[in-house]
Amino acid sequence: MIFNTCWFFYFFIIFYALLWLMPSAKIRFFFVLASSAVFHYHFAGPAGVTPIIIMAIITFFMAQWMDSLPSDSSAKKQVFTLALLVPVFGLIFYKYRALLISSTASAIGGDMGKTLTEYAIQPAMPLAISFFTFEFVHYLTDVYHGKGKPVRNPFKFGIFCIFFPSIVSGPIKRFQPFLAQMENGLERPRLTLAALGLAQVLLGFFKKLVIADNATILIHLLEKRTDLSFGPVCLLMSLLSIRILFDFSGYSDIAIGLGKMIGLELPVNFNFPYIARNITDFWQRWHMSLSSWIREYIYIPMGGNRHGHGRKFLNLTVTMFVCGLWHGASWHFGIWGIYHGLGLTLHNTWEKTSLGSRWADWSPSRWVDIALTNVFVAYGWLLFFYPMDEVFKLTQNLFKFI
Repeated sequence: MIFNTCWFFYFFIIFYALLWLMPSAKIRFFFVLASSAVFHYHFAGPAGVTPIIIMAIITFFMAQWMDSLPSDSSAKKQVFTLALLVPVFGLIFYKYRALLISSTASAIGGDMGKTLTEYAIQPAMPLAISFFTFEFVHYLTDVYHGKGKPVRNPFKFGIFCIFFPSIVSGPIKRFQPFLAQMENGLERPRLTLAALGLAQVLLGFFKKLVIADNATILIHLLEKRTDLSFGPVCLLMSLLSIRILFDFSGYSDIAIGLGKMIGLELPVNFNFPYIARNITDFWQRWHMSLSSWIREYIYIPMGGNRHGHGRKFLNLTVTMFVCGLWHGASWHFGIWGIYHGLGLTLHNTWEKTSLGSRWADWSPSRWVDIALTNVFVAYGWLLFFYPMDEVFKLTQNLFKFI
């Protein structure tokens, strides 16, 4: 994690001291923008910064072009489609190129497959390209649908792109509420908000360094064992659940807290997901900025639940498959997404039945639902963290009670 490096510690101490000395809101705004550029360049380097700059420039001007065209015109739709291809192609090229080529080579086989394998080289991936892509797609889509005017000021667009607390792992920002906080520059942060931000940063570090990192140590010890049975595999699933929640929510707390210390609010990302009563409720509490993004920009444009149960099932499955692959360039992430897509479909079907309605009205069912949801989610973390051959072994070991 970038935030627990010595460089970032000294960077933020110097940055924050100077932030309070800035004499005006406009100067403070440009100081945060310049500091974010320094942060991005330090951790990404020239090779990582260049593709993002190119994508950002194209996104900025394509949005202006779209806004100049008549609403609902074919020309505007064509420009929108072309604009979307830029960040999407960039994400595929830098993150999924090797996976797609190597998978195609394996499927083809023979001499042609061997030839293709030579091109399955993963280029150096720009820092946080997944988050940049999602924010660029959101920006272009909202401008196209008239949910916000394009940002005319390139400096404001720049700070939306590279605001350093959220640049690496989110939360995924929406440009309208984020930039509305800097209409006339960046005001000096209120002491109460800064204090709350510091407390959230400290909580985030506690989650990450004390809980998640120690859970990781125990996970590595379990992974070394060759005699795993039902109990140890259940323990592994529980530790994976603890690790990913406290690692990711800890990172989110640090990012959101740093934003508050600077005087800017970032979207909430977690809301006690392990007390969710069902898998739908879980995704309304887990990585909330991502969940709302995939719903608005993938699931609903595909048709959502507007075309019958079969189409809804397909839309959920494809949406969650994309969500899974977004986490990493390996097919087991996609399978994890499909697993959750099936879970969402089954739950949506169940709650519409008369038995499901009566079950929901029975007070004690809440605790059973929470337990079953956590078991479902915990098994899913095996799919998330391990390749499928290892998941098969661990699943077989779940049936070994001795």
